[in-house]
Amino acid sequence: MKVYVQQTKTSLVISAILMIVIGALFIVDKDKAIEVGFIITGIFLLIGGILPMIQSRTINVLGLLLIILGILLILAPELFTLVFEIIIGVIAIIIGALNMFAAFRETDKVGMFFGFIVGLLVIAAGVTIFLGMDVAFQIFGGLLIAAGLLDFIVAVKNVN
Repeated sequence: MKVYVQQTKTSLVISAILMIVIGALFIVDKDKAIEVGFIITGIFLLIGGILPMIQSRTINVLGLLLIILGILLILAPELFTLVFEIIIGVIAIIIGALNMFAAFRETDKVGMFFGFIVGLLVIAAGVTIFLGMDVAFQIFGGLLIAAGLLDFIVAVKNVN
């Protein structure tokens, strides 16, 4: 049981450090942060494509596709950056609009007001992301750093 608790603390510290580093990257250089995220994703896809085929001693189409996508993400993450920003921006705009429409269905005036404001803010974030403005990514980076610091404090405080 002690090993499991130690692994949980270790993974929490590693996760916290990654959040802080990636959050700082988002503040300093969003494109580099997104590239690093794609490279990490590429590594996971590569592993996710190779390991099952090694374990089953067979070659399958899904495994090959994961390997190819993983290699592309590792070698050319910048190809995916623009598409990623557009998709995230559009999704945020849609979610914000849905929040605003849902707010008008609220019977409580306070709930309606805050729902409308949240929807408006999400739309504004989506527009800034869609237009490639760094401010939305910098705010996201700050939130990642805050979450990472909180996780790190929790992990360190719970050390026996």
